[in-house]
Amino acid sequence: MGERGLLLAARWFLAVSMTFALLRGCRALTPPGCPVIKDTPCLGDNTNVFIKGSTTAEVLAQLNSRFCGCTYITGSLSIQLSTGTALTEDSFNSLYYLKELSGSLQLNTIPSMSTITLPHLRIIRGQDTFSSSGGPVSLLVNGFTNGFLNLPSLTEISNGRAVFVSTSGTCGFLNVLWTDIFLSNGDLDYSMSGCTSPSSDCSSCPSGHCWSSGSLYCQNLTKTGCLQGCGRCFKSPEDGSYQCCSSLCAAGCYGSSSSQCYACSILNNNGSCVIECPPAQVYDPALYMLVNNPNYRLASGGLCVQQCTGNLLEYAGTCVTSCPVGYTSNGAKCVACSGGVCPRVCTGTDANGVVMGGNFTQFTSCTILNGSLAISDSSLTNNDLEVLSTIQEIQGFLRIESLSTLTSFPYLRNLKKIGYPGTAVNLSITGSRCQPGGPQWYSLVLRITSQLQSIDFSSLEVIQYGGYLLGGNPQLCYVGNFTRHLANTNLPVCLSASNSRGDPAACIAAGFVCHSQCASNSSCWGPNDTQCDGCRNFVYKGRCVAQCTDVVLSPGNSGIFQNNGSAVCEDCDSLCLGGCVNGTSGQLCVASCPLGTYANGTICTPCYHGCTAGCAGPLPYVNLTNGCPRCSYVQLDQQGQQVSCHISTCPQGTYPSTASSTKPPFSGTAQSLLSIVQDVSTWCLPCDDVCASCTGPGNTSCTTCRYAQRLAQCVSGCNNDTEYQNGDLYCHPCAAGCVGCTGPSISQCLKCASGSCASANLLQSSDIIGIVFGSIAAIFLATGAVLMLFIVYRRYEHKVFKIRAQSTAMYCNKGREGVHGVLGHHVLKH
Repeated sequence: MGERGLLLAARWFLAVSMTFALLRGCRALTPPGCPVIKDTPCLGDNTNVFIKGSTTAEVLAQLNSRFCGCTYITGSLSIQLSTGTALTEDSFNSLYYLKELSGSLQLNTIPSMSTITLPHLRIIRGQDTFSSSGGPVSLLVNGFTNGFLNLPSLTEISNGRAVFVSTSGTCGFLNVLWTDIFLSNGDLDYSMSGCTSPSSDCSSCPSGHCWSSGSLYCQNLTKTGCLQGCGRCFKSPEDGSYQCCSSLCAAGCYGSSSSQCYACSILNNNGSCVIECPPAQVYDPALYMLVNNPNYRLASGGLCVQQCTGNLLEYAGTCVTSCPVGYTSNGAKCVACSGGVCPRVCTGTDANGVVMGGNFTQFTSCTILNGSLAISDSSLTNNDLEVLSTIQEIQGFLRIESLSTLTSFPYLRNLKKIGYPGTAVNLSITGSRCQPGGPQWYSLVLRITSQLQSIDFSSLEVIQYGGYLLGGNPQLCYVGNFTRHLANTNLPVCLSASNSRGDPAACIAAGFVCHSQCASNSSCWGPNDTQCDGCRNFVYKGRCVAQCTDVVLSPGNSGIFQNNGSAVCEDCDSLCLGGCVNGTSGQLCVASCPLGTYANGTICTPCYHGCTAGCAGPLPYVNLTNGCPRCSYVQLDQQGQQVSCHISTCPQGTYPSTASSTKPPFSGTAQSLLSIVQDVSTWCLPCDDVCASCTGPGNTSCTTCRYAQRLAQCVSGCNNDTEYQNGDLYCHPCAAGCVGCTGPSISQCLKCASGSCASANLLQSSDIIGIVFGSIAAIFLATGAVLMLFIVYRRYEHKVFKIRAQSTAMYCNKGREGVHGVLGHHVLKH
């Protein structure tokens, strides 16, 4: 073949090898079609909780549904597939954009495939790890027997080890410099992997380390070569030296700024690494107060986000999974519990269960009962039953029977809702007061005791998903109208004949009378104005009153108002004095006027706009008792007295002068007040009277004129005898001989100097005539001269032509004679 042939073959082989390498790189993951989720963390799972699915297809579908497009995952990611399924590299492209994983990563039982690539995964934090005898594990690969695991961007595992098990056909990880990845306590364990030597060629990589062959899978080193004291470092593109990353960086950086980190050690706020997210309020030094921060962000995992997502709740500038003690969720935020009592959900009884005396402690502090409540125990004491007083909702039926020793039952006085779909109890009660009769569904059954005289359900709002049955209580008088609390009128109602409610007059005769403010004399839960089943006039915090003004104010209560014409009385805001109108729909009351306003009686009135740091009153200048306490620009008049304050510039008609270099002529009160102002930076001194605006004192510093302008100087007015103004401020000269004028022409003189206007006019007329005739004569003479020159030239041209003609004729004759002589000589010779 020869040396040249070998050289060409080597070049061809190299080109083909590079082409295949490029094609192999181009063949890496195809980006998915889902949108990128940049600023919101996706919620992962706990360690060893695998992505759900009974088949590989189901697992990959769940993986795509939950994490496609995610860049940050809070929690761990565990994937277990079934063998025998052929997969491609794109099978995992739902994780294409993943950059950070706060927990751990587990890949288990991976089918035979060429490559798994997570091209952008930068950091595995290991906040949630697997347990092992060698220490916590953050990366576990088990049963990947044929192919490559490519994590080319991974530069940090913050906590935990990397373990490879049964990966005999996937040994490219041995080309990785793991000491550069582990932050502190990590190490590589491949003792059970079956791998003994690396399976990739990293010769094309600058670091000499890679995940698999090809430049796309080179390892980027961020710790090796760093100066002592650097956690991570980068190589300067200018001089090739190693420089430290910011202490707020994790996983390395490409510059020294905290906005040039690959990941953040604490929090990431829109690409910049920070110690804490921007707070809800920031201090405004101009207003001397806290103001709302438009850049407010919440800490969620390692991100600063605009709002909490998923099941996370906002609390104290963070996103949390559950609210702390004393707070409850309103669906999006943790809010302080009303009255210090937080909702607590407890489990009730099923359809057949009955609560006995020894079981009542389970309901301590419960507000919501998830299930039913059935009580039938005559040995229960007041202390046992008082536990029920915090219950506000029963998500099931309520059934109370056979409490024979009780004369009153006030224990469910805070209960608001009874009933839940599918939980009502089926009973068949006969009697003339059961509508309809026969088997019916009931959510409330009360057959308590023959001694019962009162039962307090004064907070009850609704009975739903079943009717109510009230019977076996012959002495019961204090009881409200349960019917008005039914969710709809089709629900069954049963009042047995053994209830004394059949004879209200007997109850009244026995002294069981409702309060006078109750809507009914015979329908209430007890004798007090807080036990009415509806009010005759107004209600205030569950108490019936004749008028809102009848409420005796408690200490610190500034007044009561009738809410928008309803029958409900409410407290005025605590900052109101002497009452209020429609509560919050009126003007907002405050403890003190906010900065920028002053107290004008009981109204906060805005300060003059030029004041800084608020004001004490309406005056527009420095006055400690009735004006501005501080002023940056102080405008003065010609006598040195204050005119007004200004924030940033001097007004027109004044010029700025540095306060420290000028001592204007103060006097009296102005001098004493200005001497205590701390932040005056500039005096605004009046311009010269002829200036409309200026840059300094005198009429030579004017930038615009107030009255008139002669040449480049402002003046108080034009000279009426020699100048005029033509609709502008400029002084224009009159024609000579005018005494006053309206324009530049002699004809626009208002008056002429003695005898001068007419002569001047005549002189000018004769001058004009002379000029005209002189011009005509000059034109005539010039035309004659040109004509004479033309005649002379034509005569000269004719004479020259004649002379030339004669000369030509003589020349021709002489030529002929010469010819004849020559010819004759020639003839004689022959």
